Amino acid sequence: MSLAQDMPPARQDLKVLIVDDHPVVAEGWGRIVRGRMPCEILCAATALEGWRLWRSERPDLVVVDLTLGEGKTAGLKLIERLRRADRRLPILVFTMHTSAVLARRALNSGAHGIINKDSPPRDICFAFEEVAAGRHHVGAHFARKIALMEVTGGGARVHLTGREEEILGLIAEGLSYREIASRACISYKTVSNVSLILKSKLGASSLGDLVVKAIRYFEGA
Repeated sequence: MSLAQDMPPARQDLKVLIVDDHPVVAEGWGRIVRGRMPCEILCAATALEGWRLWRSERPDLVVVDLTLGEGKTAGLKLIERLRRADRRLPILVFTMHTSAVLARRALNSGAHGIINKDSPPRDICFAFEEVAAGRHHVGAHFARKIALMEVTGGGARVHLTGREEEILGLIAEGLSYREIASRACISYKTVSNVSLILKSKLGASSLGDLVVKAIRYFEGA
C-alpha cells in the first residue's frame, strides 16, 4: 500500500451561502464560521440572487434571513423553493423576528433550524454546527415560544392559507392594495377579496385595524 493510500483524504472547505440584505451580517458569519471550520462564504442580498447562486455554486449549507428586500416573506419563499429543488439541503434561518408563528412557518417550509440574531455567539455557532451536520435545531427563544403556543392553543386561533399569509405580510409592511398586487403578481381584485377574508378571520373592522393586527400577527403578539 502506498503512502498516498495511507493518508486520510484532505478536508474540503464547507461552502456556505448567506442570504441577507445586510452586508455586516455576512461579514459576521464569515468570522464566526471560519473560526469553527474551513469555509467558503458566498453572499446574496436578495432571494433571487440567493437562488441563482445556489443553482450555480451548489453550496453545502444555506443561511437565510426571513425579511429581504423583496418583502416580509421573501425568505420563506426562498426556503420553499430550495426545499423543492433539494430535499436534503441544510437550511438555517437567522432572523431578527421573534414571532413563533413565523418560526413555525419557516420550519414547516423546510428549514432545518432557526436562531435569533440576538442570540449569544456560542448559541449561533452551535445552531450552525447542528444544521451543518444534518440535524435540526430550534433556538431556545423560539423553542419556548413555539411550545407555549402549542400548549395554550395560540396557533389554533387563526388558520391562514399560504396566499393569505403572504398578503397579510405585505399589508404589515404598509403597502397599498395596488402595490401588493404588483409585488405578488396577482390582480387588484384578488388582493381586495383576500383582504376581506383576512378582516373576517382576524376580526379587523377597517384596513387600518387590519394593518395593526397584521403587524401583531407576525410579531407573535
